[in-house]
Amino acid sequence: MYLIRLIRSFFVKKPNRKLTWTVNDFQWGERWAKTQPHPKFKNKTLWDAVYNKRSESTEVLHEINKRL
Repeated sequence: MYLIRLIRSFFVKKPNRKLTWTVNDFQWGERWAKTQPHPKFKNKTLWDAVYNKRSESTEVLHEINKRL
């Protein structure tokens, strides 16, 4: 899993501003979060920590913005 995150990180740029509610920002945040390690678990990504199927996209973006 670490190798996949490393390879993805070469192609995804870290957001340099606060992500808003647009589709492009959500996709950018998702791609970036999938390149970051999980705060607690070794084999998971940050996306696993912030994404919940029951949450709205704005709540997910808020969690990503807190970790930027």
